[in-house]
Amino acid sequence: MSKPLSQEEIDALLGDAEAEEQEERTGGDGSRPGDGRSDKEKQAQPYNFKRPRLFSQTQKRILNQVHESFARDLSVYLSAQLRTIVDISLTAVDQVLYSEFVMSSAPPSALYVLREDELEYRSIFEIDPRLVAYTIEKLMGGDGELMEESREVSPIEQRIMSRVMKRAYRKLEQAWEKAFDLSVKEVAFESNAEFVQIIPAAEPALVASFDVRVYDEPSFINICYPYLMLEQMLGRSGMEQWISSSTTATDPEVREQYEEMLRETQVDVSAELGRTVLPVTELARLQEGDVIPLDRKTDDPVTVFVNDRPKFEAVPGRSGRTRALRITSVQSPDDVEFDSLTPSLDHDSEHADDARTDGTDGTGDAAGAAERE
Repeated sequence: MSKPLSQEEIDALLGDAEAEEQEERTGGDGSRPGDGRSDKEKQAQPYNFKRPRLFSQTQKRILNQVHESFARDLSVYLSAQLRTIVDISLTAVDQVLYSEFVMSSAPPSALYVLREDELEYRSIFEIDPRLVAYTIEKLMGGDGELMEESREVSPIEQRIMSRVMKRAYRKLEQAWEKAFDLSVKEVAFESNAEFVQIIPAAEPALVASFDVRVYDEPSFINICYPYLMLEQMLGRSGMEQWISSSTTATDPEVREQYEEMLRETQVDVSAELGRTVLPVTELARLQEGDVIPLDRKTDDPVTVFVNDRPKFEAVPGRSGRTRALRITSVQSPDDVEFDSLTPSLDHDSEHADDARTDGTDGTGDAAGAAERE
């Protein structure tokens, strides 16, 4: 029979239980969970809900790579034009309010307003006026020195600088080439940012800042994009393709699995030998053996479709006893006028859809050739 516990033994057991519970609450090292002193506890990061982060980490990484490429190309171009070493490096790509960008641009400055025709948005290319004066002086054959204080750029200096700026715009378009087919055009020049209103002051924007060094003398270049403009640019399929192409190489085993899955994928392949339009009355009288004239000659190439998209051009014929097509060229779907591939319908007459009957072997007349094999 078990011995009953005394009161002292019961108090000792309860004291040990309370000590273990206290140790579990404090994590065993005297620190409480969530007080930031535990190595496993994640560090909290501040987040401003009034100014949410509109760009993901992937998008910011892509933006950094685009503007780093632009900095390298522009640095090479200016070094060759000015016959001296011009070092341009990307310092930051920040999300700001447009009002903050305006306040950070102290007049006098050199602000080139650019327009993207396809997106109908405007951006700002800001360059240090001292760098403008230095560039013009070097282009005119002078020694060139960066001024201590900025001054306004005269209209004559703007005309001289326009050739350099056009090349800078082309470098920017080339840097965006893999992500978006950017096409910018200069529409205005201002020396005070308060006179440039491309978006409302409270709207978000993205500013790419560049540090320019000429003989260790500091200068700067800034590019300001409206967020709505980048939102459309970053959502294009070209950006997604550029992101996938910039990632690391695929593991050979994974690639082999992809290839095996692709080999088992089935697609619809069809060939259109020709088209024609027939009245309903003639269509109703068609019988076996009738000849239907098409809009193509027998020696014209045949368009081959893959999942209803034009992909190849081919010549019809036979392979043994089977009808076949011999591929002659590969074409891009963008090069094909889809309107010309759409059957024409006359709703005011008795015309109907294309008549399709069994075609020939492709070696004779185009009788009954309105078939997609």
